[in-house]
Amino acid sequence: MLIEDLFRAPWHERMVSVIEDMVKSVITDEEVLIKEIKDWEASDRRKKMITGEFYYRNKADILEKKQDIAWKSNQKLAHGFAKKLVDQKIGYLLSKEPTFGTENKEYSKIMQETFDRGLLKKIKNVGKEAINKGIAYLYPYINEKGDLSFMKFPSEQIIPFWGDSEHMEVLSFLRVYEVSIYMNKEKVKQKKVEYYHSGGIKFYILENGKLIADVPAGIEQNHHFTINDKPYVWEKIPLIHFKYNEEEQPLIDSIKSLIDNYNLQASTNADLLADIPKFIYKLVNYGGEDLEEFLSDLNKYMAVKLDENGDVDKLQAEIQTEAVEKEIDRNRNSIYEFGRGVDTRDVNLRDASGIALRFRYSDLDMDCNILEAEFQSSIEHMLWFINHYLLMTSKGDFTKEKVNIIFNRDIIIAESEAIENCEKSVGILDDKTIRENHPWYTEEVEARLEEQEKKQQSEIDGYKDSFPPVKDNE
Repeated sequence: MLIEDLFRAPWHERMVSVIEDMVKSVITDEEVLIKEIKDWEASDRRKKMITGEFYYRNKADILEKKQDIAWKSNQKLAHGFAKKLVDQKIGYLLSKEPTFGTENKEYSKIMQETFDRGLLKKIKNVGKEAINKGIAYLYPYINEKGDLSFMKFPSEQIIPFWGDSEHMEVLSFLRVYEVSIYMNKEKVKQKKVEYYHSGGIKFYILENGKLIADVPAGIEQNHHFTINDKPYVWEKIPLIHFKYNEEEQPLIDSIKSLIDNYNLQASTNADLLADIPKFIYKLVNYGGEDLEEFLSDLNKYMAVKLDENGDVDKLQAEIQTEAVEKEIDRNRNSIYEFGRGVDTRDVNLRDASGIALRFRYSDLDMDCNILEAEFQSSIEHMLWFINHYLLMTSKGDFTKEKVNIIFNRDIIIAESEAIENCEKSVGILDDKTIRENHPWYTEEVEARLEEQEKKQQSEIDGYKDSFPPVKDNE
């Protein structure tokens, strides 16, 4: 035995110590989640989401403008460019009901019933959220009636854990949000954390930098939903993402500095107009005591006292705002150019022909092409949950059905020109094709035409009955 062995701990004690050190060095799942939450809440991406929401509501940075000199004006002119551009894109692409092209009539009927006005409105709101924040989310769940429903989660509440670099597959996600509760007869805010994974959902409360099991919420459930008290787990993580573009870059990221400059220039110009007086009086050998007496005499008597060789002159205050107005106009043009929208103030839009209109709407059309491609992919993801719900509830197996999703855009056209082209197409195209290209055409037209033809035929038949039948010559 060596001398150092006398002072060395037994082998099993040393192994226990090594294992304890290894356990302490391993980070727990809860610690990982806490770190992800802290990183997300401090991230620029989340801040931009909140900024996009603020600017859509016209809560711009100009509202924080300050003026240190008390007597000077402090105008805070906020212009709602973000709201106008976002609503313009949504109105252009999502204002009309999309078409779900499928050869299966039964499935087509189910699609019409599923995508009712309520769900289409929700998709419209998701589109607005996606443009404002770069990405938006829908959560599929089973409601109290046992029907499949979709809930929009605010984007800043969601922390997705992606399974690929293109952000197409979600492996799991966190939802972090605040609720107001009463504690000791006082209203306080509590931060809830929900962790959705492939095996179910875990519920936490974030308190003092630690995750505590949320007992009232159920701590943990080993399923995503239940139907008739039977638990089910989705094969995919129940989160459907809708991107504004591939980069998940919000619109505000491209136009915020331009809007801020426009607001500042307009507000500064308004301050200048408010602070500069219309006239400046020049007094020579004034006979009064002070300027207050001068203004009082001028307003009351329309005259002032002067000493010998005295004189009163009025100087016109020249306000130079042309440069500012030009800068504001240039800024406005840039906002619509880089925001990819249409400035409806443009007088040239009024009498523009069909080709000119299409040219002026080309930027908006291009941006909506990108948005449409993203939304087609997302709605296909929605259909996966719809199809599997139908399969689970024995309403049919439509998992292999092919669906062509078409967004019917609210295209701006020159109506008179379109109607004239329809008239010129008579004899070249069939009647239905011509009708479909008419600016006033809707699906109800076909039913009304059929009803009109029946009425006309009924009148013809009644007209025939008023004459005696013609006998054949024997």
